[in-house]
Amino acid sequence: MSKNNKIDIFKKWLYKDYSISLPQNITDILLKEGIPKDKIIPASKIIHFLSEMPWYTQEKLLEDTGLLKEELIKLNKLIHSSDLLQQMIVFEGLGKKYWNTMLSHVKSGNIEKVINYEYSLPLRLTLFPGMSCMYYCGFCGRNQKAKYKTKDVLEIGAQKFKDAISSLPKGSTISISGGLEPLTNMKLGEIITHGKKLGFKIPLITNAHMLTPKYLKMQSGLWDLDSLRISLYGIDQDSTFDVTRHPKAYELVKNNIIEFVKERNKTKSNLKIGINYIIIPENIHTVLPLLDYINEVNSHVDGQGIDFLTIRDDFGSVTEINDDVDKSVDGRKYHLEGFLSDKQRKKLVSLFNEFNKRRKIECPELHVDFGYAMMALGEGILGKPLARVKGTEMRKSGYPQLSVAMDSHGDIFLHKEAGFLDRPGNKKFIAGRVTEKKSFTNVFEEFINNKHVIDLDHDDDRFMDSYDHLVTLLVNQAESDINTGIPFELGPVKLRNKNYYGTNTDLSNNWYKDESN
Repeated sequence: MSKNNKIDIFKKWLYKDYSISLPQNITDILLKEGIPKDKIIPASKIIHFLSEMPWYTQEKLLEDTGLLKEELIKLNKLIHSSDLLQQMIVFEGLGKKYWNTMLSHVKSGNIEKVINYEYSLPLRLTLFPGMSCMYYCGFCGRNQKAKYKTKDVLEIGAQKFKDAISSLPKGSTISISGGLEPLTNMKLGEIITHGKKLGFKIPLITNAHMLTPKYLKMQSGLWDLDSLRISLYGIDQDSTFDVTRHPKAYELVKNNIIEFVKERNKTKSNLKIGINYIIIPENIHTVLPLLDYINEVNSHVDGQGIDFLTIRDDFGSVTEINDDVDKSVDGRKYHLEGFLSDKQRKKLVSLFNEFNKRRKIECPELHVDFGYAMMALGEGILGKPLARVKGTEMRKSGYPQLSVAMDSHGDIFLHKEAGFLDRPGNKKFIAGRVTEKKSFTNVFEEFINNKHVIDLDHDDDRFMDSYDHLVTLLVNQAESDINTGIPFELGPVKLRNKNYYGTNTDLSNNWYKDESN
């Protein structure tokens, strides 16, 4: 049997719910990969569970397999030595998008620093430079009345951002999003150019409301971006207004996208342009018309059109904007539930199947990234909703060595959804503020060395985005495995051993291409 045939057989098995009634062909493959006959069932559990849920702990595997610790370590080693089984766990299962994020942090060696409170600057810095936002998206957790009020914040904030970028170690990643809408910061272009000169690849997420030709002339630094991802909130006037509550958003953004792509092609820029679309109960019916939207945009452009499309989970499953605190904030326009039901997820499987068929014919050059849990739906499998932790399962000191967000005040936030200006309850997640007397580096030194601990509440998970949930799961898993006596080095996944890698750590947001094996 060829390797490709083995992969196809294994993949079909991984995409189904686990059962101890193993297909004979799976048993045969495991035997040929060196798994002893009496260890076939526990080995199959390890492979299947980790391929879907990379954060599965060794403690839980001991419980599920019934093995002794020494037996699990020995079996891990056998799985570790098989190239085929490694590929199946990391690159072929329903959790492969999760694996891509997790392995980047494993490479860094900073996970142990989080656990041991060892000082290090963050590997990922997200900048929140926006001064205000013109939209009132019903699923967004921001204080919709909040905005920065003084010009001093703009000037001083831009310098703080540039100083922070200059302080980052080689191999770190910078991204720009919000908070508030980034394009409302008229210093944005020079911040991006500063990062570009220092060798950083910088992606930007924007609603594109201000992305006009006039704006681009004033902010030429945007052409130094690595990629620009536009948050699209509807495919026509009604669906766009339903989310944003802005009557001019649809036509304005659509025209801005067309003109921006035209200018990109005219200048022969390498900048990648894409669209992000969040699936919520209110817009499921727009999945197929989304292709019509992209095709229409591309029809107005000579040469390359939109490069990529990212489709993301319903926002409610991430930030849980259903609590009384966020809904009752003065100035909030309205609220969308955001949670997809099982029935709606099943509907999406059918819609995505048709979507994929049409995409291959109508826009074959468009790269589609379905994101963490949406990937299963995109491949015709119901799968599981987005992986998340409860508020009380969060890290009491965050993980500042791995990822933080920074706003124009210079406040360093431990979680990205906490970085919204004046959001009730977010202040406890501020690690510190960059000032004239306290540098970016000083903030981290003081916070980490003092082992600052946050008093967590059950609903604090609303301050985390999907990336924060996953990193938390990863660190919690690493700590659990160490305490169990089976750290990553003794685990079943070769790529989880930080010593396996060289010094290169790539945490870039490569939305516009598939991760390489």
